[in-house]
Order: sequence, then structure tokens, then C-alpha cells
Amino acid sequence: MIVQAILVALITTCCTWWFSHVVTRTWLYPLWSGFLVGLVLGKPVEGMMIAAAINLPYVGFITAGGSMPGNPQFAGPVGTALALVSGLDVNSATTVGVILGSVTIMVWTAYMSINTLWVHMAEDFLNKGNIRAMRMCNYIPSFFVSFILNGIPAMLVVLYGAPFGEWFQTFPQWIVDGFGIVGGLMPALGIAMLLQYLNKPKLMPFFFLGFALAEFMGLTTMMVTFIAALVAILLYNYQSDSTKKLTGGEA
Repeated sequence: MIVQAILVALITTCCTWWFSHVVTRTWLYPLWSGFLVGLVLGKPVEGMMIAAAINLPYVGFITAGGSMPGNPQFAGPVGTALALVSGLDVNSATTVGVILGSVTIMVWTAYMSINTLWVHMAEDFLNKGNIRAMRMCNYIPSFFVSFILNGIPAMLVVLYGAPFGEWFQTFPQWIVDGFGIVGGLMPALGIAMLLQYLNKPKLMPFFFLGFALAEFMGLTTMMVTFIAALVAILLYNYQSDSTKKLTGGEA
């Protein structure tokens, strides 16, 4: 369990550490980080299901001017780990994950604030011509700050979070039911936020087309994606030459 706790801590650390986002931005989303946590804990399918549920409220997630409506980098891996080790169901795990994301906004703020120290140190090294030290200031300190603020709590959850499920079940039934209802509504909220971006006259017909293919014809997500790719290719091939020039295509 110690090795698993350390691996989960490293996953959670990488979710916030800026350098891992240079490699791939998928670290930002609970779907990916939660799957990795499930893989480490030996429950990849359950981990992906819980992570997908936690991810849905953050589907329309954006950071405007540095403000954070939530902390999905923490909610994804830690919420998934807590759910797996304590045996929470998907709806309860969603609610707990979103609560964690909301509560730990200050963790993100602290992480970003502390890292400003290394910027000034890097600038001093640059003025002295020490390029290697300047680069190290950009990589190493921010990793350890993320490990302390995010990785260590994740490690403690894996090591000592198992009793949480039993403690959670001691709540009055109406509270447990309330968590389940809220957890079921959270994904709908995330989808609604996403639809705000799609609420354009030219885009909404495609949304309803995909809904009709999935709901009325019973097509899987992969089938709908394949059809969508074909539609996109056809629209591009049959658009006017002037439009192709504006979009960078060949006439």
C-alpha cells in the first residue's frame, strides 16, 4: 500500500505541476488522472467510472483571468482515490470530488503564489548569466511545492482513507440520499455549462443530430464520433473556394 500511496501522490503532484502540462494537458482533467489512480490501486474500470463522473461537472470548466471556479486537478485523483479505498458509490464520489475541488481552490492559489518566489530567483540567476540555475528554478521548486500541497494529502487519503466509507454511512439516511441526488445532478450541471458554449445557431443542429443518433438509433459514442468526422470532412470538401482560402485550405 505504501508504494501505491506514493504513486498516487506523484500522479496528484503532476496534475498541478506546470511542466507535466507541457507534456500533455490531459493532466488537468479528472478523467485521465482518476484513471491513472484506478490503475495504480488495481481497479482501473472502477477508477475510470468514478473519474468520469467527477469530470462531468468540470466539462465546461474554464479559468478566466487566473480565477478558478474549482480545483479539478485535486478533485480528480484525490476524489477517485478516496472513493476507491473507502468504497463510495459513483454518485457519492461525484459529490465528494466536487466538494474537494471547491474547498481546495485555496490550495491552487497557494501553489501559484508560492511559485512566484522562484520567478524572482530565476531572474536573479539570469542576470548573473547562470542559465542552468535559472532553468532549475523553473522546474524543481514548483514540483516540490505541488508535492507538499497536493501529493502528501493524496498519499494520506490512500493510507488512511478507508474508514471514510464507514464513517460516511453513519450519516443519517436523508443526508446520504441528499449526497446521491446532488451527485446525480452535478453531471447535468457540467453538461449545461458546456451547452452554453455550443449555443450557436450553426452548432446546435449538430448537437441534436448526435443526440438523435445515440438516443433513437442506439449508436455508441465511437459510432457517433466516426459519423461526425465524416460530416466534418464532407462540409470542408464542399465549402466554397473563398472559405477554404480564409481557413488556410487549398482552393
